[in-house]
Amino acid sequence: MSEHIYTYENPTSQRDLDKACKVLKQDGIIVYPTDVNWAVGCSVSSPKALDKIRKLKSAHPQEQPFSFLCDSLSMISQIATVEQHAFRLLSKALPGAYTYLLPRNKLLPKHIKDKRRVVGVRIPDRELLCALVKNLGEPLVTTSFSTLNSIKGALPEQLRFGYEIEESYGHVVDLILDLGK
Repeated sequence: MSEHIYTYENPTSQRDLDKACKVLKQDGIIVYPTDVNWAVGCSVSSPKALDKIRKLKSAHPQEQPFSFLCDSLSMISQIATVEQHAFRLLSKALPGAYTYLLPRNKLLPKHIKDKRRVVGVRIPDRELLCALVKNLGEPLVTTSFSTLNSIKGALPEQLRFGYEIEESYGHVVDLILDLGK
């Protein structure tokens, strides 16, 4: 059964961030609001949590690859190759609601099992997520909640509120971060 936390983001609650980081470091998966919709994610260093998400995904990982939430350009450069022209563009465009495709870096963990030569990276424009990634100290593997398999008859894209996600997916996710909006 998942824990459902109603939190806030301006300023972010350190207690809630610590709880979310603890879940992520213990191979857990969390659901959180992004700039656009809900997403599910786990720590980049957790193969067990990544396997949990893969079981929930309706599409094969090569067809619906994972993206990575980062808190800075230096964190992006840990998993992607950022050349000078890309650095200039990204430094002006980020943070934002867009995912940028960059050549993958050899430092990307092998358990990601993504054969693509590019990775999707972004720095979210949501203070809660940037603080979460910064506290975690590593990128957050993420995928849109709408790509998950339907459980209990509710389609993920029809779920707009945290309590609805808890009712339908509470038994398969470990934590729901909810801004209550």
